[in-house]
Amino acid sequence: MSSMGVLFRSFAALAATAALGAAAAGQDWPRRPATSPETAAAMAKADAGDPADLLKLADQGRSDAQYFAGGMLIFGRGKIARDPARGCAYEEKASAIRADAMHLLGECHERGLAGKVDRAKAEAAYGKAADMGYPKSKCALGEMLLADPARSAQGLALCKAAAQAGDADAQTRVGDVYRRGRGAVRADAAEARRWYEMAVQQQNPAAARSLGEMYARGEGGKRSGKKAMESWRVAEAAGDPMVSILVGDHLFSELTGGKPPGPGTFAFRGGIQVADIEVVEQWYRDARDRDPRPDVRKRAEYALSVLSSFKKAGQAVSIQQR
Repeated sequence: MSSMGVLFRSFAALAATAALGAAAAGQDWPRRPATSPETAAAMAKADAGDPADLLKLADQGRSDAQYFAGGMLIFGRGKIARDPARGCAYEEKASAIRADAMHLLGECHERGLAGKVDRAKAEAAYGKAADMGYPKSKCALGEMLLADPARSAQGLALCKAAAQAGDADAQTRVGDVYRRGRGAVRADAAEARRWYEMAVQQQNPAAARSLGEMYARGEGGKRSGKKAMESWRVAEAAGDPMVSILVGDHLFSELTGGKPPGPGTFAFRGGIQVADIEVVEQWYRDARDRDPRPDVRKRAEYALSVLSSFKKAGQAVSIQQR
């Protein structure tokens, strides 16, 4: 889960948890400060579209309200409009005692959400948050260092520390670095698989998507269509909108003896049931309807046209260059 995953969940659900005196639901940060009953009630109202009470508490100096109100304004929530500068100001106030707010302040500086990008302040904020015990900040700082070839090894070490502490996003990032190589860090596909496997055990969708690709292509070890599909199913179950095209292309190539969608003649292997084709079509429809990438939607439409033509013709299909 990203550092802001808590703020994309229902405020009402978090409020109910807080009202019982427990830590925020599903979080891996053991030092998260408790949420007061007043802030919990205000969060529930904000979830319903009325942020007035939450903002009032934040303006009164309540650090828990400042943290949640800051995230709400930085990213927007339902009908509540974004106001990143004000949101970052709340996070700066809360950061004196909250490591998660200090982390968000780092994001504000790194992304220029408060007005301008300030990498030095971002690195400082992430470093402080890590010192305060927020595990995701180590890899956030590490990612900034990875962008500098001279500091890439140091950046990877920071992400590894967070990954070894159990952070699934950091495990995924380490896998990404080893899969492609970065700066002084050489690509190592087998090592990438190992880190992705750790993250997939925690149902991380990005890791599951990438691991499935590696199994499908035989990167870093034996090729396995079965394991590729298992990984992609994890990503799909976690709501990943970018995995459907991978499953669709994989199943399409199985129908055509290894040929992916594209111009040319497709000789579908004999004995294929219409129901099997319809399964592949459904994955492509999911990609067309859910994937945010225009090129993917176009490819999904293309593949659907090929599959539709085959269902009508019942034999090899010739598709001309478009």
